[in-house]
Amino acid sequence: TGLVSVAGGVKAGSVLDPNAAAGLADFTASLLTRGTKSHTAPQIAETVEALGGSLSSAAGWDGANVSLSSLSSHLGDALPIFAEVLRSPAFAPEEIERLRSEKLDGLAVSLRSPGTLARLTAARVVFGDSGYGHSPDGTPETTKALDAGQINLFYQSRYQPQNTVLVFGGDITPDAAFAYGAKYFSDWRALRITSLPAPTPAVPQKGGRVVVVDKPDAGQAAVCVARPSIRRADKAYAVGRVANGVLGEGYSSRLNQEVRIKRGLSYGASSGLGARKDSGLFSASAQTRNDAAPEVATLLKAELARLAAEAVSASELVPRKAALSGNYARALERGAGLVSAVLSLTDCELPLSSLNDYLPQVRKVTAPQIQRFVARNLGAGDASIIIVGDGRQFLSELKKRFPNAEVIPADRLDLNKAGLVKP
Repeated sequence: TGLVSVAGGVKAGSVLDPNAAAGLADFTASLLTRGTKSHTAPQIAETVEALGGSLSSAAGWDGANVSLSSLSSHLGDALPIFAEVLRSPAFAPEEIERLRSEKLDGLAVSLRSPGTLARLTAARVVFGDSGYGHSPDGTPETTKALDAGQINLFYQSRYQPQNTVLVFGGDITPDAAFAYGAKYFSDWRALRITSLPAPTPAVPQKGGRVVVVDKPDAGQAAVCVARPSIRRADKAYAVGRVANGVLGEGYSSRLNQEVRIKRGLSYGASSGLGARKDSGLFSASAQTRNDAAPEVATLLKAELARLAAEAVSASELVPRKAALSGNYARALERGAGLVSAVLSLTDCELPLSSLNDYLPQVRKVTAPQIQRFVARNLGAGDASIIIVGDGRQFLSELKKRFPNAEVIPADRLDLNKAGLVKP
């Protein structure tokens, strides 16, 4: 008997968080598997484990999901719990408080990391107070303030049948999947409920900033170059993926060559296109010695500029395309990988044909297309630089290179708003 992966994807992603309740979508999704109206969290975990399966729930930027992995022979026993978790979570007060304390512990650790601070600061610099600007995990302030009323209202208005897609993958026939869908979800009725305000659309802010978060106890500096990029539905998505592959995906990418291999300034430098439903957040980043932060920032920006200025050679383009194609094909070989790929398409409201279109599009990408794409969508000029580290070791050198650098003391950093500085 084989494995089956089942997911319920819901239009309830972090982009829908109100700015003052950052983390709400993630918190709500995390609570789904922690107790329903008929089963407690331990009962759910024990039931699924006894069947040899796994059950999880999470939110991404553009959607949330409940995911079940099960042996096909046990699927009929596991699906009732899956449906219950999706349709009737309890949001018990003690589970809310337990999750809150776990999240606060996690934030206390992650917000000490220069890399995390740089990533969250970059999102505010690029998107301000709009849709993609806040932290999807929330901040200590927003996590403390979340209450059961907000969680229930978010769930009731977003987790509705018309916002949900069921995806089955692996050892199951289409007929069996449709029959299971009908059995557990055909009586799910939409609620008439006051709809929540629409999310603030992603509004890119003015670029070209240099923001330093001065953290005197930082053992290393995190350096990030960030700017808005394309939506996932952009016709040039495959070109963007190949361009990013050349720049910053994998050991032999340009950023890793320049920063790690040639100069030994970091254990690794990488970049991501960050394409989402409404916009995208491109970032190139590396962690380095504090005193080397200005040099690394200059290198990251220079490599972005070079990608727009010079054509990529065939000797570089062919292996990058092969690596992207191979990783993509391997991910789709497993039922779970296929289900995850389908979910990401439905999150971005893309047709399922995109699954098959992607590889031929990657193969066709040319060097001139990459150059044009980068010049149009990833210009280095309006990219911002964010550095989190011990300013004493690099600020004087940084200001020689970037006289417009803004400095925020780490204890005054406010990730809850676009201004970034506590009053």
